[in-house]
Amino acid sequence: MKNLPLILCTGALLLTLGACGAQSASGSIQSTPGSQQDNLSSQPNNVDSSANQFQTQNGETKTEDGGQDQLDAGQTSQAQMVTLYIGMDDHFQQYQEEYDGMLNEQGMVPAEGVVAEMAELTGWNLDLAGEITTGKGGITVTFGETCALFSGPPQEQKDEFHVYDSYQLDETILDSVKKTLQNWAVVPGQGDPDSVDVYYCGPDGKDLVLINSGWTISSTQPYEQFPQGN
Repeated sequence: MKNLPLILCTGALLLTLGACGAQSASGSIQSTPGSQQDNLSSQPNNVDSSANQFQTQNGETKTEDGGQDQLDAGQTSQAQMVTLYIGMDDHFQQYQEEYDGMLNEQGMVPAEGVVAEMAELTGWNLDLAGEITTGKGGITVTFGETCALFSGPPQEQKDEFHVYDSYQLDETILDSVKKTLQNWAVVPGQGDPDSVDVYYCGPDGKDLVLINSGWTISSTQPYEQFPQGN
């Protein structure tokens, strides 16, 4: 009986210690979801960052693709029909030829491509000394040193485009190029081809001197017709 109070005190102490341990455990348990929630809440940020990085990569790809699209738009290779006029004075034969080279920024066959198609069709050397310039002032064609205007008719001529001398060749080339480029420069049915001025230059960018036929074509005046007479 004397030990009864001591036993009761010991029991009370044990109960108190048990309650404290339970609260500590409960606190530990409650803190764990909080940590998990913190970790989970941080994951979307990582995902967003990854997504932004992916979008940036896509953006770079699109930019590269966009650049390629611009390149393709400026240098697209696509078959188109080219109208050529071969003849002299007011007598021309019209030809439709397929062009499959590079197009210009407007999606049109470039003037150089038109002249190249004429050369292929006729068999005449129509080499140029540079790009054909176009603008409000008209069209300027600069012929190269190897052009048939200086070398004369080819040794082997096509029957359909046979010429008898340099005079006939020079006249046919200049009249045909002029007529063809005038029609190339305007929208069919919306412009007057005859209103387009065409200028010719020699390889040096100055007057076109035709040594074989003996004529000089001014580089500062629009070409109207081939000179006549002796």
